[in-house]
Amino acid sequence: MEQVVSTIAEPRALAMVPPFVVCGEQAILSGRPRGAELLGAVMDHLLAAPDRSVTPMDLAGVSFMDVSCADELLSKLLRRIRSGELGARYVYLQGANPSVEETIETVLHLRALAVLARQGEGVAVIGELKRPLREALEVLLEHKAITSSQLARALGKNTNIVCNRLNALQRMGLACRLREGSVAGGGRQYYYVSIL
Repeated sequence: MEQVVSTIAEPRALAMVPPFVVCGEQAILSGRPRGAELLGAVMDHLLAAPDRSVTPMDLAGVSFMDVSCADELLSKLLRRIRSGELGARYVYLQGANPSVEETIETVLHLRALAVLARQGEGVAVIGELKRPLREALEVLLEHKAITSSQLARALGKNTNIVCNRLNALQRMGLACRLREGSVAGGGRQYYYVSIL
């Protein structure tokens, strides 16, 4: 991959908001009703946040989550983000133990969805994300902000192909597309920022 040199003057960052702490009785989350209850609470939390913001979903207090609860909570939340219903409000996961993470991974693979998770100092993708999108996301995570032409050079791909990948990441809630301003010739310059 070619080295990317950012030409974005001062990329705007997304606002980080306080985490939504997911917890349950005795740290066990089970069943669709509990997932629906949590979904309502996290939706309220997200809608109270400003547009262009990122909310961590803190799962550190959860010792067990069953598939039904994870499906009701995360699948529906990620679909709402994907639909644009929440504007430019994004989520990522943090603090999940291996058992909870495996349950979430299973559910998101079944639903062809993906979410980012903070793991120590790194970032992981949980769920289903095809290799071309993963490649684009890895470069974006490394650089935090990038234009489609910069990513095209880094990956050695056609700009139109890269635009499609970046737009797919944006629709999935894994990146945010922002407008930098006008460029020579009167067009608009867009760039993409990582949510983490």
